[in-house]
Amino acid sequence: MDTKPTSHNQDSAPSYRRAKSWLLDYIAEQKLGPGDKMPSERVLADALGLSRPTVARALAELVEDGVLAREERVGTYVGDYTSRKLARRVGTVAIMMPWLSQDPAGSLSAYMNADRIGPCFRREGMSFQILQGMIPVFNEAGFRLVVRSNTHVSEEIEALRSLPNEGLDGALIMPEAEGETAHLYAALAKSGLPVVLVDRYFPDCALDRVVSDNLTGARRAVEYLIQQGHRRIAHFTDFDNVTSVMDRELGYRVALEAAGISYDEDIVCGPVIMSHKQWNFQYALEHCLNRPDPVTAVFCLNDDTILTTLQAANRLGLRVPGDLTV
Repeated sequence: MDTKPTSHNQDSAPSYRRAKSWLLDYIAEQKLGPGDKMPSERVLADALGLSRPTVARALAELVEDGVLAREERVGTYVGDYTSRKLARRVGTVAIMMPWLSQDPAGSLSAYMNADRIGPCFRREGMSFQILQGMIPVFNEAGFRLVVRSNTHVSEEIEALRSLPNEGLDGALIMPEAEGETAHLYAALAKSGLPVVLVDRYFPDCALDRVVSDNLTGARRAVEYLIQQGHRRIAHFTDFDNVTSVMDRELGYRVALEAAGISYDEDIVCGPVIMSHKQWNFQYALEHCLNRPDPVTAVFCLNDDTILTTLQAANRLGLRVPGDLTV
């Protein structure tokens, strides 16, 4: 009998939670039915590379859940738990992203009031687009979803502290406040809860991640502007201390350096924050255009930055792309 798990990362301190999950998978994969005996604690501990007390705790919880049964002189065996339930056991995964909400009927949405663009501007956030890819996969696999929003840093801090204790099978998280919560993500990485970060990550934190190649994307965008003959290219950003923002600025700098264009921090600009938190790049654009060597193009951080830059260009009477390339 092969009891060796296909993958196991001891460095992430999986403890009994990972052992419990593996045992459930083992029962389903081996098609064990009621009365079938389980390997001994010693065999399981050796196979998993864990201590016997850790394996014993995982087994004890499965006994308590009714999945396993235990009798003196008989040992541990599969309890009166149908194979259908084992094969299609309901897992629970938390999804935490900014602007995420769930109505009483269970429908998910991620619409955001884009205050940066205008006080009445409302659009689908990136979270919604990511959800559209996630939900069908989880539904097909029979997983139950727990929805958490981390639009505000206080929500994120509270959730990061509670997630390891909620009996989850995993969590997918789009971090919102990287600088203020790095230590909590480091603790989460050691908790044993399987976590995948989306879009943003922590370079020094051992958590899996699915992110865009922001550096390469930014580099290619700036290379395109350079190929169009532009040498004075501004970068409009928000200076957030998040990896997606920092990687895009790095891509901007890499493209300039490769083309022999000096980096000029004076044309790397952020917005003026107006009332209602609305962004305004008009001052930044005027600043870049009124220099002795004015810019001819702007590389923008994201969609919000593009829209507010176009608003500023329109107020200044500039033609895009005639007078300025954005």
